[in-house]
Amino acid sequence: MATIDVETVGTTRSQIFKKIIQLTLIFLAVFSVSCLISFAGGRYRLSKQNPKQQVTVTEEAPAPTEEGEQPAASQPYDPEKVIYLTFDDGPWKYTEQLLDLLKKYDAKVTFFTTSTYPEYAELMKREDEEGHTVAVHSYSHDYKKIYASSSAYWSDFEAQQKVIEEQTGKKTTIFRFPGGSSNGVSNFNPGIMTTLSQQAKAKGLSYFDWNVASADAGATTEADVVLQNCKTGVQNIKDPVILCHDVKDYTVKAMETFIPWAIENGYTFLPLTPDSPNAHHKVNN
Repeated sequence: MATIDVETVGTTRSQIFKKIIQLTLIFLAVFSVSCLISFAGGRYRLSKQNPKQQVTVTEEAPAPTEEGEQPAASQPYDPEKVIYLTFDDGPWKYTEQLLDLLKKYDAKVTFFTTSTYPEYAELMKREDEEGHTVAVHSYSHDYKKIYASSSAYWSDFEAQQKVIEEQTGKKTTIFRFPGGSSNGVSNFNPGIMTTLSQQAKAKGLSYFDWNVASADAGATTEADVVLQNCKTGVQNIKDPVILCHDVKDYTVKAMETFIPWAIENGYTFLPLTPDSPNAHHKVNN
């Protein structure tokens, strides 16, 4: 009868037990690595399918501005490089072309309007809807008529205010005197500009002159000259308020170069509000 070596059996059992432990540890390690790889792969696939699905902050639509509050630009901007581009005497046949250009570059400006070309009055509605300031310049733009007396001036003003309200659904408190507050065309009526500027303040109205002239009102008919005047002006004047006319085809042509140039050089175009930096001239009459 064969005998069993107890010591040998004990040793064998110990070896088997150690082997089982080793295999178990190996299995657990492999399983853990497999889980990590699977989890990482899932995260990668999710990020590929939804590259923007990260932790986000919900952006709320900007609250509408109160009357007189400076409108916010669509992107952060340097307050030291703001341009207030203004256009007088329209709207007319070139205004729509200008509006298309402004929309392309998201540039906001101010239109000092007249009713010289009443068939284009509906463009004021578009000007307002696209974020521009629609302001009073004059209904008739007839110097002899409007500067004959203060009552004649305000009658003309209210006539244009009515047109603006009909087109935009709102009144404006912003205007520009025909010829500017320093004009010489009103000298036939001594003191009229002093009276009108004081009355404007009493009425709660804000008039704006300019500190950069594009020279498109008679000094030049060349787009390149208008362009250079605008470039020089904004680089030398703080808070430039530029006088232009949207009834001049060469001015609109100049804007095709000036607006993208200004944006590329860090400038932002904003419309005038009652709180905007002003550019008052000295009232000479």
